[in-house]
Amino acid sequence: MDFGKRQSGKPSGWLQAAIFNAMLFLLPVLAANVVASVFAARDFPSTPRPAALEATRDAIKEQFALMAPDPELRRDYWADLVDLQLRERNMAAARGVLLSAPQMLDERDRTAVEQAAPQALPFGTEDEQLVGAALLFLSNDVRVRYENLRRPPEVPDLTFEGSDEAGEDEADAVVIQPLSQSTASFSVLGTFADLVRLSRDWIMEAPETADSTQLRLTGLGLIAENIETSPDIDLAEVMSLLKAADRARRLDPDYSDRIERLLNATLPEELLRVQLETALAELQTTDEQGLAVRSAFERTLDVGALSLLLADVAQINEMVDAVGAVPTLALLEHVGSETDLRRMRLLSEAGGDRTVALEVLGGERVLNAARTGIELSREDVLEIMGLAAAAMALFWMVMLGMARNMSGPVRPLRYE
Repeated sequence: MDFGKRQSGKPSGWLQAAIFNAMLFLLPVLAANVVASVFAARDFPSTPRPAALEATRDAIKEQFALMAPDPELRRDYWADLVDLQLRERNMAAARGVLLSAPQMLDERDRTAVEQAAPQALPFGTEDEQLVGAALLFLSNDVRVRYENLRRPPEVPDLTFEGSDEAGEDEADAVVIQPLSQSTASFSVLGTFADLVRLSRDWIMEAPETADSTQLRLTGLGLIAENIETSPDIDLAEVMSLLKAADRARRLDPDYSDRIERLLNATLPEELLRVQLETALAELQTTDEQGLAVRSAFERTLDVGALSLLLADVAQINEMVDAVGAVPTLALLEHVGSETDLRRMRLLSEAGGDRTVALEVLGGERVLNAARTGIELSREDVLEIMGLAAAAMALFWMVMLGMARNMSGPVRPLRYE
């Protein structure tokens, strides 16, 4: 029986074999470096990158677009969401839904909103213009409810009648003015008198009142003004937020454990107990006890360990600046680790009120919208180009070998 076998007539070159083997070795190395670089870029740094902010902003908008039902029901669904948040007095979430009008409305309404935005508030920001245009697509009662809730409460000026002539005796006049919302600070820390009471209960282990975490959050917040930190860090406000969240059991258990570990390092429990027992041992006035307890916390404070806690504090401060204190409390419920906190900070800065609305509507799924926005360095690009060149060279060598084997004459093979 005769069989045919092609033979090229040219000897296989040693150079071709060497290049082929080199490419087989080089490709896995280049691929591993590229994969390592990409995954390193997908981490969430403490300060979000511009590309991450942009990618996360797009992901948040995409989440709202996926919520919208059939086109004929979109406007009613969107308007009902706004009305629901207004009735619950959640202005941040209501504004977030208004800002998401282009993603949740149908094509015709979306075009109308985008065209009306510049005329709604000609000198406002892009978001303000979008909210102003979106309000036009709500019913009158919902629009009036939004305007009433947005307007700060009016506090009348109150004066004591002490003179017939206005301004005759300024000492008898007391003027009460409303505080600006921008300067208002969230605080549930109380006073040093409250700290003395908490300290005494903790030392005596009074049932249902002694809480080491609440005590240390309160103390750390009250002595924050004497702790040297970055000007951007508001330690007292974050301690107040964490105290409120811990008291209401609104922290994830894993993140609650993390805060407990950081507090134990910053204010060691056993050392603090000794210092407080010494401070409260003598009979003193209320003011003297307050000063003694304050000194006890300051002496116990481990400044080196505090830096670890301040890293989380800085992230929460940025969240408060982006969405406000009360919405930050809701967002913190979904934080279970340091990485989750960075993701939530990224979401807060990228989405603002949109993130608040997404959390209200989607719960813990809000974290899924965080994106790293991969930015490749010049070295990464060169490695990718090298990987592509090596793959092309290997492919060329394979094709060349196949061509050499297929182009030779057929040599008959005979088997008996």
